[in-house]
Amino acid sequence: MMKPSSPTAPGTASSAIAAIALGAIVAFCGTMWHASIWYLSQTVYIPWGTLLALLMTCLATIWLCLHTQRTWTGGLMGVTIFAIITYFAFGRARDQSVLVLMNTDLPIGVAGTLWGLGSLFCVTLGIIIAAKSHARNRAKVARD
Repeated sequence: MMKPSSPTAPGTASSAIAAIALGAIVAFCGTMWHASIWYLSQTVYIPWGTLLALLMTCLATIWLCLHTQRTWTGGLMGVTIFAIITYFAFGRARDQSVLVLMNTDLPIGVAGTLWGLGSLFCVTLGIIIAAKSHARNRAKVARD
């Protein structure tokens, strides 16, 4: 019985382009979603948009690393995401027009801080999960 041929990994250049493009998409969508907050009272709130953005970040990292079979692409995607979030938070501050407010005094600032710093954590977590999955698959192929 023949084994199905395994798809080949994309080349280095296309992997880098995919990482940067996916990072930009995740950064823009996450920035748009992170401001969605469910207010239960004046002091109790759930930044559900931030949680959704962070979940998307982790899942996109896992998909990218597994699809390209290169863990460095997750890192490149993370750098792209963080660079865009940093620009949104501080790059336009002189115009008083920030898209990501990083100030823990306000609920939207808490959501912005979680989005900015949580994206780094989620990218790291996604890379670790993808690397373990890739190692498990290689060990399984080696046994067969």
